[in-house]
Amino acid sequence: MVNINSIGLSIFLLLSQNYNHNHHHVDAFAISSSQTPSKKILSNQKSKGANQGFGKQPKKQTPVPIQHTADTSQPTIDLIKFLTSQNAKGLSSSLSEKTKGGCEIGISNQTGRRGVYTTQSYRKDDIICRIPSDCVLALSNPDLGGADTPTLAHCGRNFLDMYRNNPVASKTWKAYLDTLPTVASTTPLFDATPDFFTDDEIEALEFPRIVQEVSTHLNELAEVCASSFEDDGGSDSIPFEDLQFATWLVSSRSVKISMEDNSSSEDSVDKGALPDGVLAPSSTKAIRVLIPFLDMINHSSDDANVELHLIDPEKDEAWFTMRATRPIREGKEMTLRYGSGVETSVGLLRQYGFVPEENQYDKFMLKKGGEDCIESLEGWSTTLEEDETALLEDSGLTANMRKVLQLRCQLKRAYV
Repeated sequence: MVNINSIGLSIFLLLSQNYNHNHHHVDAFAISSSQTPSKKILSNQKSKGANQGFGKQPKKQTPVPIQHTADTSQPTIDLIKFLTSQNAKGLSSSLSEKTKGGCEIGISNQTGRRGVYTTQSYRKDDIICRIPSDCVLALSNPDLGGADTPTLAHCGRNFLDMYRNNPVASKTWKAYLDTLPTVASTTPLFDATPDFFTDDEIEALEFPRIVQEVSTHLNELAEVCASSFEDDGGSDSIPFEDLQFATWLVSSRSVKISMEDNSSSEDSVDKGALPDGVLAPSSTKAIRVLIPFLDMINHSSDDANVELHLIDPEKDEAWFTMRATRPIREGKEMTLRYGSGVETSVGLLRQYGFVPEENQYDKFMLKKGGEDCIESLEGWSTTLEEDETALLEDSGLTANMRKVLQLRCQLKRAYV
């Protein structure tokens, strides 16, 4: 096995050191430990007379009709070979019997988009695949607990400095980096977020929250570009377009690991002075990571069938795994909830560049309201019917303007 000397491994050294003292969570995803008997199924330990955990065979089910074509491109094949050489499990490559697994990267026959599909049936709680911690790329210095990446723009800069533009790291991670889109590529893998929109397209979004967030993000990108110029002594700086694209990439693909450390606040706050039921304030540290292969799984707001688990972070060998949340038939696409797991359409467009067809969380956002929301349908400049008609007519709409109208329609339907 190749020894990967990178900052990625130190994430889990940090997790291991703090496991018994801090609470960790991976966005909306779970952490499991094989020390808990009820979690043995998640850490692939078999009990006597049972066929539990990774690789267990459910009752034979009829596969779903073929929905995809296996991705047999060279970058995908190289990625699977690289990950399996590092002891990743459950990843399938149709060109090699040695890499037969429980899921594969495929291209949807309906949409042409890349995703991950099961190659066998699974029961609820089955582990479908797992990626070792050694194969995870950190986007900040774990020793600093994310202090060096206060914004996504800083994560984008670190991605360029630590991986893409680093001669040693770019060679180590070549198999993964080659699967990612680049600034120059013309690819359906790129879903433009609103910071790539024109000023008129941003204004047309209308919804105050997303307009304000886009403005803030653009300012952060400009500030990081300026700071990179100063850090280099006024010589070369990161081109804005490169940083913007790298930030989009890590924004749409990375996972946030949060570590809440209550020790410092407990020592400094007089608990007796706090009202009953009020907890002492806590400091939160967070780092973002890229997980090869798993970052190709698509989102579903209302119909996700897998969830991400971090298994055994207290051990030297930690794993990121995909676990079935319900029975999944062979050939079905694996989908999960991005981000916090309760992202609104505003958040999904802002961070990932798409508007879902259905999203139950929009109703909760509008019901909660606030100064950065539009309180009623009367607050919009157009009606739902007018926006739907504009989408149907599609008279010269840009891809970005289609997203604008999709968001407006989605939010307007949520008032009902």
